[in-house]
Amino acid sequence: MYKKYFDELEPKKRLEILNSIPENERDDDYDLVYKLYHERYSDHDNKGRKNVDWWLWRCVCLQMLCEKRTFFRKSRDREVMKISDELLMNDTEKSHENFLYLEYRNVARRYLSTCKDPNYASSLLGFRRANDEEKVYRACSDIWQMSKGVAKFSGLEGKMSLWCKALRDELFEYNPICRSEYERLDG
Repeated sequence: MYKKYFDELEPKKRLEILNSIPENERDDDYDLVYKLYHERYSDHDNKGRKNVDWWLWRCVCLQMLCEKRTFFRKSRDREVMKISDELLMNDTEKSHENFLYLEYRNVARRYLSTCKDPNYASSLLGFRRANDEEKVYRACSDIWQMSKGVAKFSGLEGKMSLWCKALRDELFEYNPICRSEYERLDG
């Protein structure tokens, strides 16, 4: 029933799909998916913004935190813990696991859709644009850093395991070379 919802990347369309489900077909799963939607797209900073993909922003934050593995370790680990809680990684309810997995994959797919932008992975202040292969390698690195890398360096591999699995699985579908590159980064 929720396949179309989890396949869609645009927040407004996702909400339309949820709202189109007749009330007599809404169950506890619907309530959970609706809660996930609002957790992901709410204005956590209370700045009056609408349709902000908060979870996508937190992916970027996790990626940046991974790069800070040598300095300010304790503050980095606290921030990673805070973000993991915001992404509901502390939800241990077995019945929620599949829905969280699908939502995490959707976040990764949305992130990867931005990796096709002409300016993605450019260098020399944007004067040198990356080719398609360079973009794929950079996307692999980014996904690894915002999942397995930051989990490893923060000692949260257990807590972040579903997140890491979902992002990895989505990355592997993105491009055939991602599997070997991810394994190289993880090695």
